[in-house]
Amino acid sequence: MGDPFLITGPAVISFSGGRTSAYMLWRILQAHGGTLPDDVLVCFANTGREMPATLDFVRDCAAAWNVQVRWLEYRHEPGRHYAVEVSHNSASRNGEPFEAVMLARGFMPNPVTRFCTVEMKIRTLRRFVREERGWKTWLNVVGLRADEPGRVQRAHDPEKQKKDGFVTVCPLALAGVQEWDVLSFWKRQSFDLRLAGPWEGNCDGCFLKNRAALERMHRDHPDRMKWWADIEQEKLGDQLGQKGWRPEMSVFRADREDYATMARIVRDQGSLPFDIKERVIPCVDAGCGV
Repeated sequence: MGDPFLITGPAVISFSGGRTSAYMLWRILQAHGGTLPDDVLVCFANTGREMPATLDFVRDCAAAWNVQVRWLEYRHEPGRHYAVEVSHNSASRNGEPFEAVMLARGFMPNPVTRFCTVEMKIRTLRRFVREERGWKTWLNVVGLRADEPGRVQRAHDPEKQKKDGFVTVCPLALAGVQEWDVLSFWKRQSFDLRLAGPWEGNCDGCFLKNRAALERMHRDHPDRMKWWADIEQEKLGDQLGQKGWRPEMSVFRADREDYATMARIVRDQGSLPFDIKERVIPCVDAGCGV
């Protein structure tokens, strides 16, 4: 078996903005002598709800390693979904792509219908690549490790790859890289992802995070969590009402409190110990992660 980090294009390195995918990018750069081939792109899809530290980390990786990272965002207008290219300076920071995809769909995503990541990451990347390069298919290089066998297996599922329109490869898993290897690498670097903990990863208030993680976010970042409560309570209701909006569509999850209620509970109960050992459920096998 050859070097799994020696990527033959056409290929897209899917950079989630987390430590694992950044480490994968570094290993790929090393395998190529520090410079990627012209037919290997690095893409980061911004939802507008990433923590500022994540956006800074993507910028810092590109600068430190002298690699171009294409910053992408979802857009919608009547009859058309499309991708635009932005930068660290112009990237959305208040959920604008997220609101756009909910308005386009006419309802909110939920644990069963997780279209947010599908539209804002996978399809946005696919639209950009096909328009930018005209590629019909390519290698989708994702940062899944050897200690994530379930996710690796799902990423390699032939039916999923046929549906996505590209072939997914996981060089970290092939190389036997585990979480310890990633964390050890970042301890030796001059910069790092400056998140307080895993509860801040992915979208700040992602509805797939466990309750303890969201409680911690409500306590540490009430200003950021207000966006999620506003969406559920009022912000999109009137606009979506014209598209068959129903009450059950007005929350991200029906199996626990809405965001506003959770915020009140956290505010009123005082400081309690949090159990955040349970991992955040990843968005999609090619998308998010810390």
